[in-house]
Amino acid sequence: MQIVIGTAGHIDHGKTALVKALTGTDTDHLAEEKARGMTIDLGFAYLDKFITIIDVPGHEKFIRNMVAGVSTIDIALLVVAADDGIMPQTKEHLHILKLLGLKKGIIAITKTDLINDLDWIDLIELELRELVSDTFLKDAPIFRTSVEKNEGIDDLKNEIITSSKTLSTVPNRGFFHMPIDRVFSKVGFGTIVTGTVLSGKIRSSIDLEVSPGNKRAKVRGLQTHGSNAASVKMGDRAAINLSGKELDNLSRGSVISEPGFVKETDKIIANVSMISDTKWNLKNRQRIHLHIGTAEVMAKVVINKTIQAGEKSNVLFLLEKPLAILMNERFIIRSFSPMETIGGCIVLDPKPLFKGKKLKEWINTLDFEAFNRFNQFINKFWKTPESIGNWSRRFHMNETEIKIWIKNSSLLNEKGMVFSSQSFEKSIKLIREVLTSFHQKNPYKNSIPKERIQVISQLSMNWLSFILISLEDELIYLDGGFALKSHSVLLSESDDFLVRKLEKLLIDAGFNLSKAIDLEISHEKKSLELLHILKNDKKVYEVIQGMWIHSSVWDKLISKISQYFSTNEKMNISDFKIMTKTSRKNAIPLLEFLDKMKITKREGDMRIKGEASV
Repeated sequence: MQIVIGTAGHIDHGKTALVKALTGTDTDHLAEEKARGMTIDLGFAYLDKFITIIDVPGHEKFIRNMVAGVSTIDIALLVVAADDGIMPQTKEHLHILKLLGLKKGIIAITKTDLINDLDWIDLIELELRELVSDTFLKDAPIFRTSVEKNEGIDDLKNEIITSSKTLSTVPNRGFFHMPIDRVFSKVGFGTIVTGTVLSGKIRSSIDLEVSPGNKRAKVRGLQTHGSNAASVKMGDRAAINLSGKELDNLSRGSVISEPGFVKETDKIIANVSMISDTKWNLKNRQRIHLHIGTAEVMAKVVINKTIQAGEKSNVLFLLEKPLAILMNERFIIRSFSPMETIGGCIVLDPKPLFKGKKLKEWINTLDFEAFNRFNQFINKFWKTPESIGNWSRRFHMNETEIKIWIKNSSLLNEKGMVFSSQSFEKSIKLIREVLTSFHQKNPYKNSIPKERIQVISQLSMNWLSFILISLEDELIYLDGGFALKSHSVLLSESDDFLVRKLEKLLIDAGFNLSKAIDLEISHEKKSLELLHILKNDKKVYEVIQGMWIHSSVWDKLISKISQYFSTNEKMNISDFKIMTKTSRKNAIPLLEFLDKMKITKREGDMRIKGEASV
């Protein structure tokens, strides 16, 4: 496994010189860096074929570059010069490392050759121990080094190698994802991007998605540690040669991922942890610098109350440009001006779907712990359960981890949907209520179509199908829809009279099809309701939508058809019109209905005897 080490510390404390002593590589590659004698941008060097060291700038003006560098590291190397001791950027860099969730680190005191008084170096070490006492570096080894005298360098190198072998395994999110920290072009190759692979694995020739912009690019070639590679995987420092359209705008802060896994967003919910000694408060509508992955973007804060130093709270950030952001990703926020690191955050929801009051409630509700938050998502979106694969993409985790969460939460996974028992019971109750309400409002309609149930309930269609099957002992499928078995149509005395009148009108109409509006017993809606009752009792037929015939008349028609085919093999429309004494307007739909019922069968312009003809 490849390991990435990142330096941290104040300007001119010897970080670059220390990296050169460890690796033999001068990471100050820019002409301006050579001229000014200080690191401005990220530098990269290899300790061996498994260990990369990222050298970051120490000047406060280049903190954004520092954050971009350390956002993807495994081990921090905090550097403090013996002649200066702890300085402002020492503290700020330490805050950043802590807020980004670093777990392992090493401390190096540099330039010890400039100090003759060992007590002074002892004092520096004591101050460092006090500074890191409440951080991940509290038990970190401290090495006294001098590049000029080559003292402590070998011991530090051995410790880096040893620490690299004892790193805890970080869960693989299950898909390829790499924030870009460098972009350059090479003659004959085109666009090349570099970064640390945070999850997944890729080979040449596959397609990747580039964000922001959702652009597609194909992998032409891969390198790791300066050598060509057949594949790159999680933890590797990788150089990727890309081909594709619209790659000119690629820059540090862009992200490449497997297509379909990471969605761009301009609105995120995060938990903010303010630095305990910051002089800044976080206020509603305040603009801040947001550093996430290798990207920097301006954002506006939306909160109910001011967050003070040392406090934690859930916050909505409105980004001024869209970014590809992962669930549970850590990031840094800095004040607008002057720029100072004021807090660290973890993403609770990278793409919230709610608005208004519901959004405020969702912000305040979300749990910091990802496992608890997963259960919140399951129960919040109970109307639209999703598959394990979809939850894996939504939480940016591998499916194995999601399955463990499901098991530990006693959740159910059926028909490709993950849901809780509470979600199931709520859905059952809702469908009962929808059907009960429908029957109350439409006493003469025997059933409600499934599509209408879906519109009213807002359950996803797959989930609705599952719930309807679960209710099969309580429901009946009738007339193209569902009804409660307990529901029955009981006509009032006045409606019973209207039904008899309706039947008489249809019988009198004979083979002339009738519309509800033409049956003048009441208003059209009432006629339709009563016609459907008669239809369910098989006393009328709906020949085509909205056109009706009485069953006794239909029986007479069947008899006439049978008699006709007893002496004839074929029948045309004219024959049918003469037989029924009706118009072409009625003849055509009647013949089509006869075809549908297989009483007749169409052959060109003629009809022959159908399978169901008697």
